[in-house]
Amino acid sequence: MAGRGAATLRELLEGVLANLDLRSQFREHLAVMAWPEIAGELIRAHTRAETVRDGVLIVATDTPAWAQELQLRRGDLLQRLAAQVGPGVIREIHFRSGTTGRGTGWQQRGRPERARRPRPAEMKLPGRQERSIREAAAHIEDLALRARAERAFLALARMAEWRKRTGWRRCRRCGQWQQVGRRWCASCARAGRAEK
Repeated sequence: MAGRGAATLRELLEGVLANLDLRSQFREHLAVMAWPEIAGELIRAHTRAETVRDGVLIVATDTPAWAQELQLRRGDLLQRLAAQVGPGVIREIHFRSGTTGRGTGWQQRGRPERARRPRPAEMKLPGRQERSIREAAAHIEDLALRARAERAFLALARMAEWRKRTGWRRCRRCGQWQQVGRRWCASCARAGRAEK
C-alpha cells in the first residue's frame, strides 16, 4: 500500500514539474534552498546561495577572505551538496565576495548600491498558474510534504516569472535560462564548438 502511494506521489510531482516546465530547475533550486543546512552555522552567517547557472552554484560571501576560505573547502561542500540534492546536479561552486548584505562586505563600507530590482519571492503569479500549483499540491496527503511541495513549486514558478521580467532568455538549444542575450547558453556554445 505504501509503495503504491509513493509511486502515485512521484507521478503527481513529475506531472506538475513537466506541466510547468520546471523539472530541470527543481533540483537546482533545491541546492540553493539546501545551502544553509549544508554550509552549517558559521559559514551560513557569512554566505548566501544566490542561484545556479549551468550546474554552478553561485554563493555570495561577506568578504574576500571568506570567499578564499570557502574555495579551499569547495570539495567537501560539493560532496555534501551531492549527498543532499543528488549527484551531478551541482558540478562546481563559485564564491563571490562582498555581496551578501551581511557582515563587512562592500555595501557596508559606504560604497553605493545598485538600484534594487524586485526579488523572485516578490513576483506575483497569474492567478490561474498559482491555482493550478495549489490544486496539484492538494493531492498530497501528508500535510507537511504538501506544504513543502507547494512552497517549492511556487518558488520555482516565481523564479521563472522573475527571469522573464528581468531580461533572462531561454537557450534555443537546451531550454535553460540564461542572463545574456545569446542564442545558446555557455554550455551549449561550448558543446557546439566541440562538435565542429
